[in-house]
Amino acid sequence: MSPHSFLWYYLWIAPHALQAIIAVVMIRRRSWRDFPMFFAYTVFEIVQCGVLVVLDHSETISPQQYWQVAWIALSVSIGLRFAIIHEIFAQVFRPYSGLKELSRLVLLWASVVLVLIAVGVAAYAPGDTTPPILAGINVVDRAVALVQSGLLVFLFLFASYFGVSWKSYVYGIAVGMGIFASVDLATSAIRVATGLGGGSYIFSLVTMATYHCCVLIWLVYLLVPESTRRTVKELPDHNLQEWNAALQRLLMQ
Repeated sequence: MSPHSFLWYYLWIAPHALQAIIAVVMIRRRSWRDFPMFFAYTVFEIVQCGVLVVLDHSETISPQQYWQVAWIALSVSIGLRFAIIHEIFAQVFRPYSGLKELSRLVLLWASVVLVLIAVGVAAYAPGDTTPPILAGINVVDRAVALVQSGLLVFLFLFASYFGVSWKSYVYGIAVGMGIFASVDLATSAIRVATGLGGGSYIFSLVTMATYHCCVLIWLVYLLVPESTRRTVKELPDHNLQEWNAALQRLLMQ
């Protein structure tokens, strides 16, 4: 593979080094039990970064082989990110079984609608001049980012309506995921729509820098005092309790 600049290597390796700290802190505090999917995603990103860095510097690995491994890693990452979204919804509404069931159903149908929209966007997108493997990565990544951005926006609106606290680690995870998905969606769309070749390097740096910022958000939220991170469980008693009771009665019929 071709050599990269110092900035590229920093933005490639530094976020995953910070994720190693996140993983260690989650293990020490046993918070991985509350967020198993996010913990799995964190560990996977650390491992896949190490593997890709080694492959990138191996003389026996061709660019095609490198991108095949990158494609597999991206596929796993996509699945874990979707699992994290489900985990976020479950954590936010965990004290309320009725609302938790409603959020699960809404999440399911919202996913179906957004997937259909993403498929349409990918199908009618302008042709990409990059190699087939890279073009496939761009299209899939853009479609997934669209789905994730839509679901996380829905989460913010739904939780805000009920007055659920934003000062918890679950919202730190959601904010980081939302920012990364939105920027990744924008850069992928511009890259494919304009067919920019030389600008691809810049877009990649922007995406990597955004991911670095998101990892910092996750780390800062994780290091916030425990009393602040528990506020998600201290939900208001007015509308939320009434909605939960009404939904439980409806589900029991």
